[in-house]
Amino acid sequence: MKRGLLLLLLIATAIVAVAQSVAFGKMSPMVRMASFSADENTAGRNFNVGVAGHVGNASICAFVRIKGDAAAVMDKYGCRTLVSFGDIHIADIPIGNLRAMACERDVERIEASPMHTESLDKSVTIIGADKVHSGTRLPQAFTGNGVVVGIQDIGFDLTNPNFYNADQSRYRIKRFWDMLSTDTVGSTLYVGADYTTEEAILGYKHSRDGIENGHGTYTLGVLAGTGYGTPYRGIAFESDIVAVSNAVTSDTIFISKQDLYKYTSATDALGFKYALDYAQSQGKPCVVSFSEGSHQMQDSDEQLFYEVLRQMSGPGRIIVASAGNEGHYHTYIHKPSGKESAGMFLQGKGSKAYLRISAAGEFAFRLNAYDASNAVASAEYSLSSVIACNDSVLNDTVRLHGSRYVVSLAAYPNVFDTDRVMVDVMIKTTNGMLGVGQPVSVQLAGKESDVELYRISGYFIGNGIDTSLIDAEKSHTIYSPGSAPGIICVGATSYRSKYVNYKGEELGNVDAEEGVLAYYSGRGPTFDGRIKPDVVAPGSNIITTSNSFVYDKYPYPASMVSISEFRRRKYPWQATLGTSFSTPMVSGCIALWLQADPLLNPDDVLSLFSETCNHIDPSLEYPNNLYGYGEIDVYRGLLRILGIDAVEGISDSQPTCVDFWLDRSSTLHIDFARPSDFPVQVYIYNVSGSMLYKGNIAAGTETAEVGMDKFSKGLYVVQLTSPDKTLHGSTLVRIEN
Repeated sequence: MKRGLLLLLLIATAIVAVAQSVAFGKMSPMVRMASFSADENTAGRNFNVGVAGHVGNASICAFVRIKGDAAAVMDKYGCRTLVSFGDIHIADIPIGNLRAMACERDVERIEASPMHTESLDKSVTIIGADKVHSGTRLPQAFTGNGVVVGIQDIGFDLTNPNFYNADQSRYRIKRFWDMLSTDTVGSTLYVGADYTTEEAILGYKHSRDGIENGHGTYTLGVLAGTGYGTPYRGIAFESDIVAVSNAVTSDTIFISKQDLYKYTSATDALGFKYALDYAQSQGKPCVVSFSEGSHQMQDSDEQLFYEVLRQMSGPGRIIVASAGNEGHYHTYIHKPSGKESAGMFLQGKGSKAYLRISAAGEFAFRLNAYDASNAVASAEYSLSSVIACNDSVLNDTVRLHGSRYVVSLAAYPNVFDTDRVMVDVMIKTTNGMLGVGQPVSVQLAGKESDVELYRISGYFIGNGIDTSLIDAEKSHTIYSPGSAPGIICVGATSYRSKYVNYKGEELGNVDAEEGVLAYYSGRGPTFDGRIKPDVVAPGSNIITTSNSFVYDKYPYPASMVSISEFRRRKYPWQATLGTSFSTPMVSGCIALWLQADPLLNPDDVLSLFSETCNHIDPSLEYPNNLYGYGEIDVYRGLLRILGIDAVEGISDSQPTCVDFWLDRSSTLHIDFARPSDFPVQVYIYNVSGSMLYKGNIAAGTETAEVGMDKFSKGLYVVQLTSPDKTLHGSTLVRIEN
């Protein structure tokens, strides 16, 4: 899940000319880029998306903060307000009017970021969800019933049997908005169209990009799939579903050049609101899962986005986003005041690399190139020399050991910290791949300055040529919007190192050790120093439902593990990996918590994390920038919400080798995976902590029954006590009649 083509074009264009005017100072980088394009009458020209499109009067979907008469400003510049959050408005703005509008005294900020990129059998056992909803014979204690789960992603197969209820008698997707749909006649939505009935959704079959991508089908399966008779059931499998298919960088093949700027972070905000609004209309709580993201900008570039997300969230309204999959990269260099220099070797993504610098005090940026004898040749650029250039943009072409390098640096203010200056850097070679044929390194120099260097594209690497250049850290890789203060940010752990595919082949491609932080899981802190992620959950080799329409066109991948058939159509299941899949797992857990307490807000969820998460690495303090508060334990969280976690005699974990289920006569069945070597005591409590039943199960028993037909309708705790730890623990059951 990387920012990709649009971010690179954003930086490349912004570096060419960043005017330090009042207008540009109010714009985020993408909005500046759009304004530059309009000035050149070439809006969208640089986007090589492979589609025809007339540029004309293009517009952008952006956040605007206006103090004063917002309606008058919008009307003056031909804008359309889509939704407002106090003095922040999401609006469609003619690109040609951006600069003039930004010059208005009442306009404080215009902001948009490029579109993002897409980033359970054993796993539900790890997070404590298996016994929360184990069994298929009757409704269980917590399944997401009465909760709306929203999901914003791409590549949906809407016909998949995983999105019905357990016996396929009820379709659970209640609303579907495809932002790329061409069925726009009569649509009241900003882009695309929505489908609001079962007939319309099933008739549409798949999102427009669903013939090329299945990401949303995978993540929705983890979040809310019923499993369709397989072991791969999702977490909140009885919830109602609202799905939004947005646009990511790979979707530009479906978007005309005229409309490219309509798909931004502001458009994604509309997608979150769509799901939350439906839940509100039904009087139900909602959690929205977002398994996409992009590199953080300096948080001044997304301040309105973060504020809107904060205002959207609240009691019964929670947004969850992925931490990203770049935790294994060295991405951040810090040269503190008092240190003469810091640096690292650099390889480009192709011929280029893009970097971002935040600096307090005068410093120099140094580019070093090395010949075959490891002799170094350098080009150095001071901050003062950049600021002295026209528009604070320095463009240079230099030859180092015979290779030609193009270097561009653009300086601009840090909106949040007036003591610091931002500098965007682009390095390009005309001799093949940057840093491959001829090694290159970058350095920050200046003893009195405090300078931070962030990798945007390219790679920091070590090299024996100069072993002192080893200052890059594996940190600051949290993706936006997971980096936002009000969003629950999810990292990943690894448990399944191998799996067997549909050909009987054993495959595996991640950490061999179980129960560890996944090597790829995004790491904090955020660019402004906050701890992220907030929580972790399993994300490696997660088996989930796949998109059948993709495989009408493409052959099955090696990661396919099995195939189901429904209404004469084949639906594959496949292994996946990434924080894309730990994110819906946590979202599903939060849906179960919302079923127990529909008024939970994001702060409540963080408190539950702090009180109930498992600390995988006990040597660390929690929260931290690897695990957040730890690995989610949905069962312990439920006990805490219900207020029975402190009742003496009730365990806060579930027995691992016992299955519980209620039949239609309210008889509780207790099935042991193997005969017990010891007697087992059975206790049943109500949620007030009062013991209602006490009994014994003899050693050697394989299955036992307890009649609960005299119990009132409601929720109960069943406690087993045994010297055998695999048989010791509690679970929750619900009597419905």
